[in-house]
Amino acid sequence: MLAFIATRIPGPVAETADRDPGILTLVFTLARAVRTGAEAAFARRCALAEAAGGPNPL
Repeated sequence: MLAFIATRIPGPVAETADRDPGILTLVFTLARAVRTGAEAAFARRCALAEAAGGPNPL
């Protein structure tokens, strides 16, 4: 079936400029990792404060 479709295309297909080149995926992945790391660091600080007898900010 693919061979039939490929023979019916008159020329190479031009890709549009609005495709994700991968940089957007990389940026969003890094932003998610930073946010998750910040949330984990805040949770550790809260646990340390509570273990020291201080108030729990949560």
